[in-house]
Amino acid sequence: MEAIIERTPRRITVSMSTRRWNRLLQLEQTYKLARIIKRSMKQVENEPSMTPEEAIEALRAL
Repeated sequence: MEAIIERTPRRITVSMSTRRWNRLLQLEQTYKLARIIKRSMKQVENEPSMTPEEAIEALRAL
């Protein structure tokens, strides 16, 4: 459970357990990773298809 300690127009101060805080941090990291994956999937859709040989050559060029 969390309780709002102070509220201003630009900031809210809350009190919560460390377990809940750690969970919120974990969820935030998961959300950021999901956004990165979604963005990269859109980029992949726009790229032309490669043959297996072209893909191997592209990997070797790295």
